[in-house]
Amino acid sequence: MTYKRVTDTERRLIRMWRQAGYGQRETARRLGRSPSAICREIARNTGGNGYQPHQAHAMARERAKRPGVRRFTEEVKKDAETRLRDGWTPDMIGGRARLEGRPWVCKETIYKHIYADAKAGGDLWKNLPRAHRKRCRRCPRDDGRQKGKIQNQRMIDTRPPEVETRATVGHWEGDLINGARKTGNLVTLVERKTLFTLLDRTDTKEADEVTRSICRRFAEMAPRSRLSLTLDNGKEFTRHEKIATKTGIDVFFAHPYHSWERGTNENTNGLIRRLYPKKSSFSGIGNAELKRIDRFLNDRPRKRLGWRTPREAMEAFLAVAL
Repeated sequence: MTYKRVTDTERRLIRMWRQAGYGQRETARRLGRSPSAICREIARNTGGNGYQPHQAHAMARERAKRPGVRRFTEEVKKDAETRLRDGWTPDMIGGRARLEGRPWVCKETIYKHIYADAKAGGDLWKNLPRAHRKRCRRCPRDDGRQKGKIQNQRMIDTRPPEVETRATVGHWEGDLINGARKTGNLVTLVERKTLFTLLDRTDTKEADEVTRSICRRFAEMAPRSRLSLTLDNGKEFTRHEKIATKTGIDVFFAHPYHSWERGTNENTNGLIRRLYPKKSSFSGIGNAELKRIDRFLNDRPRKRLGWRTPREAMEAFLAVAL
């Protein structure tokens, strides 16, 4: 509902009905307003002689006045843009103008102008101290992470129904766990039915290196144990078509920000985080440490598997004759 100020006429009626003995609820009903609006009006504008219409109207008008000119005129706008380019923050611009008695606007008005300028293709946002992170990243980025989505994706909706039901072995979920800055990453590939996990370490998040790692790990598995792979939307998986060609696996993608669509993988990553909490360095992870993590994941009894281990479940599947 749009806010509507109490008028001088309404104040006279409030005074008259109060003298007649009507309560605030009845007065509100007659004026078509909420009882709380009448309550606030009386509480705010009652003077030493009680509620007087003329005095109440004067008090409300005085309170509504704003100190200084606050309209965002072209002059104020140009001044704000100049000071932004000089390194001032919106808060500094408004505060200094108030101190000097010049026309001013609040920092929120300046921020809105900056964001509107950004949407129109302007670059005022680049002068903000923390443009890349502040305020939910309403401004564009310069770091190349907004250059479009992964091409030729097959979304999770097109996966065979058997993947969801875990009826067969061979359907995997994949992800990349990041270590502390520039210390490497862990590729994790988890089979949905047996919970068997493949691991590898990469030095970077570059798509080519991650692709080579995934193909190398899948090469260790029998073709009948690798039917599909569901990934998230990280740019490290942009070479998904090469993964499909080299391994013969069907690659699908979960929807953005739908981590629960790869829940098995996320839970497995959580187990790895017990060994390596967030911000841990991965620089010391070599073949020996990868084997230790492998044992921790694949040789633990799992309730879902009837207390068998993922390795036992996978070996039992592979032992069955074709």
